Amino acid sequence: MRFADTRHVIKARRQPLDTNPISTFEVVAGLLGGIGLFLLGMHMLTEGLKLAAGRALEGMLERGTATPLRGLAAGMTMTALVQSSTAVTVASIGFVNTGLLSLKNAIWVIFGSNVGTTLNAWLVAALGFSFKIDAFALPFVGIGAALMLAGRSLRMRALGQALAGFGVLFLGIDVLKDTFSGFGAALNLQDYISPGVMGWIILVGIGTLLTVLMQASGAVIAIIITAAQGGLMSVEAACAMVIGTNIGTTSTAILSAIGATSNARRLAAAHVMFNLVTGTVALLLLPLLITLLGMTREWMEQPATPAVTIAMFHTLFNLLGVLLMVPLAGGMLRLLSSRFRSREEEIARPRHLDANSLAVPDLALRALRLELGRTQSFAVTALTASTRTPPDEPWIERQAGALDALGPAIAAYVRKLSVASLPPALVEALAHSLRTLQYQQSAVGAARLACNLGTVLGPPSEPELVAAADAFRQAAANLAASADASQTDFNAVRVEQLLLDTENRYQALKEALLLQGAHARLDINTMQEWLRLASLQRRAAEQVAKGARMLAVLDGDLLPHQVEDGPDTDNDGNGEPARVAG
Repeated sequence: MRFADTRHVIKARRQPLDTNPISTFEVVAGLLGGIGLFLLGMHMLTEGLKLAAGRALEGMLERGTATPLRGLAAGMTMTALVQSSTAVTVASIGFVNTGLLSLKNAIWVIFGSNVGTTLNAWLVAALGFSFKIDAFALPFVGIGAALMLAGRSLRMRALGQALAGFGVLFLGIDVLKDTFSGFGAALNLQDYISPGVMGWIILVGIGTLLTVLMQASGAVIAIIITAAQGGLMSVEAACAMVIGTNIGTTSTAILSAIGATSNARRLAAAHVMFNLVTGTVALLLLPLLITLLGMTREWMEQPATPAVTIAMFHTLFNLLGVLLMVPLAGGMLRLLSSRFRSREEEIARPRHLDANSLAVPDLALRALRLELGRTQSFAVTALTASTRTPPDEPWIERQAGALDALGPAIAAYVRKLSVASLPPALVEALAHSLRTLQYQQSAVGAARLACNLGTVLGPPSEPELVAAADAFRQAAANLAASADASQTDFNAVRVEQLLLDTENRYQALKEALLLQGAHARLDINTMQEWLRLASLQRRAAEQVAKGARMLAVLDGDLLPHQVEDGPDTDNDGNGEPARVAG
């Protein structure tokens, strides 16, 4: 049977076989009850599968997305397993938000989740109309309920919940099918749908709105399939509404990205762009795709039932969307990378490393010095924030994030510059530049650790410790204020003097802590933690001072032989402050 004859078959089925059409109350009750059962079943199925899988799905998302192809497969697989593209989308945004998943690979996970969610339509189409649903669904409800109540482990009870949810889901489909079958004998929704493209656009909007309101595209697709199978609308109208459900799923991603990192917002935007592009192409090719599906089913000698045709269309246009993204993904990634920039990302962008300057090594070295002055300010700010009570953890993390992003750009610039044939003086200057960056990164790392430990310890309680700790922190803060090489009054000798004062204050604090421990005013573990905190702050101060002195060398204010590194202190691998000779 040709697909073009499908509508005539549906109309023939709508002949008034019974003279008592169901009442409006029965229609409303059946619709609400069917949707409620479907949503309840879908929730139980999704939550049960997620609990039964434990952290396996998170592990798959974290480890199984190393390439775009693997990300696509992971998105499809996880969505098919948990029967919820929303769960996979939200998890992907969360992983991108915490840096566990790169934006490049997460985009393909999202694309795969759109394909994986089509399994839901196939379940409804293949199992919902092939046999007596209650005879199929009720055993799942019974077995699942027994496992939920009698299961010995959490995983077993979760599996029971998933099985029961699977059965309840199909009971909801059964109620919807009966409701629409009776309703279809008295009403043809197709009579109220505008013909042509405008009617399809309205149907896309209806599908989008229903999905946004219900926050469950699977439930909306089940309604659409059962309505089409019951004769209330044509397959073309149903397919247009299915396109709308795909667009409606983006609302969850948009909500999840509010207040998230820039990359998380970019991923949500990629989800919206994919569904909009895919939906637009599917709408433009709607007659062609439906005709193609009808020819395919005729070639396979399968009956052109509306349910299966809609499921095939849902899968086909999502696969078509993935194929469209193969050449477009790179451009989309570049476009998104230039959008949603946070203040931290703007700070982390190189401001002076111009590629054109590489042709003139002296200019390139000057640009490198200016950029290292910016990174020095990150280290100085991190040290200052670590000396506050309590430590300013968000501010330190912002400085660390900026330096983490800018450090590789500086290193890459140095590598490009080192390729050229340079005089020995410039080669030595490049080495000093890399050492400066290393000192700054070490300072921020120590400040970060000190912040974490200081937040746990809180302020000291003993008066002797309060005075010694305050004096040490103030000395470190004074050092930080003077070590900012971008200041006009920057002076390397002044930095050295303040570093010596910081070292003296550190030794006084260390002596006070040891005395408190010796007199049992502090337990040994607490004393050791305070000593570790002071050592980390001292380490950060030393590294900031070394970075400042190296910048002074690059400026010509100090000669290279005037800076020397001392031995490690406290056998903890931390270098002693470099001393300025003379």
